[in-house]
Amino acid sequence: MPAALRRRLRDWLEGARRQFPGPLRSLPQLGLAETQIYPQGSNFDGLLQRALVPKLDGLGLGRSTPVASIGTCFAEEFAFFMQARGLNYLRTEPDALAASANWGRVYTIPNLLQIVRYSLDAGFPVAMERSGQGYFDPLREHLRLHSGSREEAEAAIRAHRAASRRAFTDCEVLVITVGQNEAWIDRDSGFVWARMPPKEVLESRRATFDVREFTHRENLDALDAALDHLKAANPRLRVLLTVSPVPSFASFTDSDVVSRSFANKCLLRAVVDEVVRARPGKAYYFPSFEIVLCYNPTSFRADNRHVKYASVDRIFALLERTTGLAGAAGGPG
Repeated sequence: MPAALRRRLRDWLEGARRQFPGPLRSLPQLGLAETQIYPQGSNFDGLLQRALVPKLDGLGLGRSTPVASIGTCFAEEFAFFMQARGLNYLRTEPDALAASANWGRVYTIPNLLQIVRYSLDAGFPVAMERSGQGYFDPLREHLRLHSGSREEAEAAIRAHRAASRRAFTDCEVLVITVGQNEAWIDRDSGFVWARMPPKEVLESRRATFDVREFTHRENLDALDAALDHLKAANPRLRVLLTVSPVPSFASFTDSDVVSRSFANKCLLRAVVDEVVRARPGKAYYFPSFEIVLCYNPTSFRADNRHVKYASVDRIFALLERTTGLAGAAGGPG
């Protein structure tokens, strides 16, 4: 049988192995429980469930628990899940994206810190900008937040901040979904904008903005500060952190959006891991990122670890095309 056909046949057989992985296994001779051995095939979710039960013990997430949610677009999915099941999901003001307050999508951790600070610190300055649609708050996703005058805009911002404070102080569990790591920063004010400034703003003062990625230390300090502020205002609060599996739509800092997006996701995952480890019983982690990306029957063999031959072929075909190796003598065996 030709080698290429054998490789395809082996990939096909992985599908059958995936459906019948056998029971979870432990390695008692090494002191390893079954949740410490990587799950094979369709055991993936079952192993995660067993591993998460003790890890989430103490979170206290029940049907009547007051829960709020803030973060990237994946945070919307959590909000929809809570509301669809009639659970005690807090909404302190209308929001088109189902957040607990009218934050819109909160893409970066430093922007999250700004929202926490303006919600809990009465002296936090009111930020205001103007575009062709009217006045808006640059610290929130501003697609639906325009007002006709400065006075209307300031009144709307202050009303929102009161509602935002209620969301943070009335909940017992706050779900925070982090997901992006590039932001537009106004050098004049130091504010991290919630999203890219409108065309009119950029045309009038492009030189005052920087687009940059945040470092691990900047993210860690910002998330720690946000949780400290929240805990001071709401001592009973428990936080459930998760990393969005949704990639970046675009990158302003790299010509390769795919690699840059994944690098930033990994950085954010490392930050969240440090925060959760440092706050036992106060901060918890739910592996949304891993559930989506680590269970990949198209690319992984039935052991969920090793890569299928078809994926190996794709990897090296792209390497050949991008380095000039495709024109070299010889070929794969």
